[in-house]
Amino acid sequence: MKYIFKVLIFLLTFTSCGTMKVNKTSNFSTINDIKDLEGHYLNHTNNGTILSCFTIRQYADFVSIISESPNEIKLTYYNSDSLAKQERTFTGEMKEKYFEIYFLKEGIDIPFIFKNSNTYRIRIGKTKDGKLLIGDYIDDSGYLLFLGAGSSTETSYIFSCAEDYNDYMPTHENGLWGYSDSLGNIVIPKKYDFASIFDESVARVKLNNKWGLVNRQGEEIAPVKYDQISRINTLSAHSVLKANIGEKVGVLDTNGNETIPVIYDRIDLSYLSRYGLLLIQLGDKKGFADRTQVVIPAIYSVLIPHNEKKAVGKRDGKYFIVDLEGYEYEAKISIILGLWSAKPETKRKIQFEEQNME
Repeated sequence: MKYIFKVLIFLLTFTSCGTMKVNKTSNFSTINDIKDLEGHYLNHTNNGTILSCFTIRQYADFVSIISESPNEIKLTYYNSDSLAKQERTFTGEMKEKYFEIYFLKEGIDIPFIFKNSNTYRIRIGKTKDGKLLIGDYIDDSGYLLFLGAGSSTETSYIFSCAEDYNDYMPTHENGLWGYSDSLGNIVIPKKYDFASIFDESVARVKLNNKWGLVNRQGEEIAPVKYDQISRINTLSAHSVLKANIGEKVGVLDTNGNETIPVIYDRIDLSYLSRYGLLLIQLGDKKGFADRTQVVIPAIYSVLIPHNEKKAVGKRDGKYFIVDLEGYEYEAKISIILGLWSAKPETKRKIQFEEQNME
C-alpha cells in the first residue's frame, strides 16, 4: 500500500508538471525599476507583436511603453483602423527582473484528486543588449486522480527599439501621413490618412478608407482600392501580401501585382510550410496557388496534396490526379496497395476560366 501511494504521488506530480513551468527567467537582464522598460519599440518580430502579447487585436508599427506608477504601464500607439492615437493601461507587479501581468488566472484545486488551471500571464523585461523581452505563459492543464490532460507553453518575444528601424519613417501632421528620411526631410508627401513602415521596399498606405502600396519613390504601385492589405509570412526570401475587396481575397507581390486575383472567398495557409501552397476557395470549390500564381484553378469539391508535385481532386463525383503544372488526369486506385495513380491518356490542361465566377 505504501508503495502504491508513492507511485500515485509521483504520477500526480508528473502529470501536473505543465503548471510548474513558470520560472524561465534566465533570458531577462536585471533592471532597476519599471522605468527601465520605457521606450519606443517596433511592434513586430518574426513570431508575434507587442500588442498581441497584451491581447490587443489591432495593427500598429510602433508601440511606446510608459510607466504610469510602480504597478502600472501604459501602451501608446497609432492604430490604422481608427486613425487615432490609442492608449491602454495595464496593472501588474514589478519583480526583480521583469514586470508581470496576469490576464487570466483561475482554476480548481482539490489536492491529489482534481486540478484544473487556466492561466495567461506575461513578463516584460529587457535582454542583456537592451531590447524589449516579453515572455508569455499559457496554461490549460490539470489532472483527475493520476490522469493528466491539457498543456502549458511558454514563448519568448524580442522587440527592437524604434531607432533600429533605418528606412523611411512614417510622418504625420494635421491628420495627414507621408514619409521622411533619417534627417527629417519629407521624401513622400503627407497626403494619406495613414502610412505604415516599409517592408522589403514597399509600404501600405490608406486613403478614404482604402489601402494601396507605395514604393520608396512614392509611386503607388498598387492602387488605393483595397479594403485591407496584410502581410503573409511565407518564410521565404520575399513577402507576399493578402488583399481584400469586400468579402473577396487575393494576393499581391511586393511590386504591386495581383499574382492571385482578388476573386476568391478564402485563402488558407494550411499547406504553405509543407508544400509551398495556398489553398484557394471559390464558393465550395477548391484549388491551389503558390506565391506567384494560381497553379490549380478552384474547380474541385475535394483537393488534397498527394505529394510535393501532385494532388488528388474530386469533381462531378470522379477522382483526378492533378499536378502543379495545372494538368489533370483521371485517377485509378490499386485495390491491393491502396495507391492512387494517373491514367496518362486522359491528360488535359485545366483552364482558369473553368472556375465558377458567379
